Amino acid sequence: MTLAEFIAQAREKKDLTLRQLQGKADNLDHAYISRLEKGERDCPSEATIEKLAKALQLNKRERQILSLLAEREIDDTLYNLMATRTDMAWSALEPVATMSFRGPRPNTEEDWLRIISLLQEL
Repeated sequence: MTLAEFIAQAREKKDLTLRQLQGKADNLDHAYISRLEKGERDCPSEATIEKLAKALQLNKRERQILSLLAEREIDDTLYNLMATRTDMAWSALEPVATMSFRGPRPNTEEDWLRIISLLQEL
């Protein structure tokens, strides 16, 4: 999942046009939002992230994911785990998204859960 994909999906889920989102996001320029959605811009400021989160009415976990995506892309399987497993603490999930791996990265939910479990045991 990329920042661009996340913003586009969240906006479409709320059935908002770019101009409607602009109005809800303290007049954050719709052209800038469009460039974020297209992946033409990255690394938005914390203020921009907060405006988008508020305008898109994101819950706490969604806001955390949005902030993380502003810094890096997240494996789709891990993203789905982060989005659906709200019973898991963010402090257990975030570190695996920022890890570097030697060799192949985990690519199944079971693999990611195993890595999360190993980190929690440390």
